[in-house]
Amino acid sequence: MNNLEKEIFLILGAGNMGICFVKALIQNRIKANRIKIIEKNPSRELMVLKRKKKIEVFKDTKKVSTNINPSIVLLAVKPNQLSKALSSEFLNITKNSLIISIIAGKSLKELKKVTKNSNCVRAMTNTPASVGMGTSLVFYDRNTKQKNKKLSNNFLSLIGQVNETKSEKQMDIFTAIFGGGPAYIYLFIDILTQISKKAKFKNSRNMVIQTFLGSLLLLLSEKDEPVNLKKKVTSKGGTTESALSILENNKGLNNLMQKALKKAEQRSKELNKI
Repeated sequence: MNNLEKEIFLILGAGNMGICFVKALIQNRIKANRIKIIEKNPSRELMVLKRKKKIEVFKDTKKVSTNINPSIVLLAVKPNQLSKALSSEFLNITKNSLIISIIAGKSLKELKKVTKNSNCVRAMTNTPASVGMGTSLVFYDRNTKQKNKKLSNNFLSLIGQVNETKSEKQMDIFTAIFGGGPAYIYLFIDILTQISKKAKFKNSRNMVIQTFLGSLLLLLSEKDEPVNLKKKVTSKGGTTESALSILENNKGLNNLMQKALKKAEQRSKELNKI
């Protein structure tokens, strides 16, 4: 249970990422009366959870009960929604809370300023968190108490792997590589699926997914580097070598990814100014 059973949680924003944490808390047997949610536009999934688990869901930060004293607050709204969400009522009930933000582009300095709370932690994760396989990065400044570090790690580990960085600047490139990572993988899967369908394979989608899944499991089981496993697939003068000669010509694919990730990193930096 990660020693979280005595905490009270307040989730601001229960969209794709916020609801992952809600479900993770429930799966880890955190009592429903210890989970409070603020979501302006509740999804059908959230409303089902509210009805079945009897979780309190508020549509406005101004309507949150002043009796709530959350020990852990998760900020999971979109960057441009944060300032409007931080009402005086919200700031009052969270003044003594540990605040964990997974909002892209919002620096720790900015978070402390807008929340009027020095107990802030900045983190980022990705959508595989919904199946407990998220990759998260967390940044603590030098004033973060050891107790809050432990609480943050325990909370974030509910949805997958947690990594710590000593440099907040890494948050932007993390967002570019790992935050968007699933989308890049899905894009490649979709491309191979479409090509497979054109080749008249009836079970194209599952065949492509199985190829990806099998390749990843092989990578994990052999504990070898991807470049070495690639070589094992590639016979000299064979079909794979022919395909790779196009993809790797003048580092074409590598350069394209570098360019794409650089643009994503820059966008993350721009979001901090919104």
